Amino acid sequence: MPDVIVEDGVAIRAVCRVYGEQSGNPDHGLTPKDICEIADGTREGNQAAAKEAFASLGRVAGAAISTAVTIIDGLVVIGGGVSAASRWIMPALLEEMRSKLRTLGGDEVNLVQMKVYDLENADEFELFAKGETKKVKVYGEERYVDYDCQKRVGIAISKLGASKAVSVGAYAFALSELDKKQA
Repeated sequence: MPDVIVEDGVAIRAVCRVYGEQSGNPDHGLTPKDICEIADGTREGNQAAAKEAFASLGRVAGAAISTAVTIIDGLVVIGGGVSAASRWIMPALLEEMRSKLRTLGGDEVNLVQMKVYDLENADEFELFAKGETKKVKVYGEERYVDYDCQKRVGIAISKLGASKAVSVGAYAFALSELDKKQA
């Protein structure tokens, strides 16, 4: 739904709405936690609808994140309550971010120009950390230096939770400001 705000596709209400649409029961009264338990198979309900509710969130988030990472250089950390269902969200999110677009001339290009890595996957994390290093000659000199030429973005799930992450960030910021004053 490109003409609808992203929040309507990635919020708690989106998971509940899509589950209701897919299950044929819009008045189900379930929470995203309930829907995750249905997806996991530990609670009664429409498992296919539950999985689709989180996959839909993943696709919308993947599209929004793809736009954002074209103008920033950094890691993407996904948090919030629904991140507890990341096992159902991440496959669709990564598929969206790794998808292709077409030019008017018919050429196929990556949606995200960088290589997208799932940092929760140990093999992908290792490749992300390794990069693509090659030797380049220093202009005007006879020596070479290592240069990592790979453009990449890593996607991770917050392990701290929003409140702790904000606290840790504020603490780190305060320490850096104190260091500036002492220098």
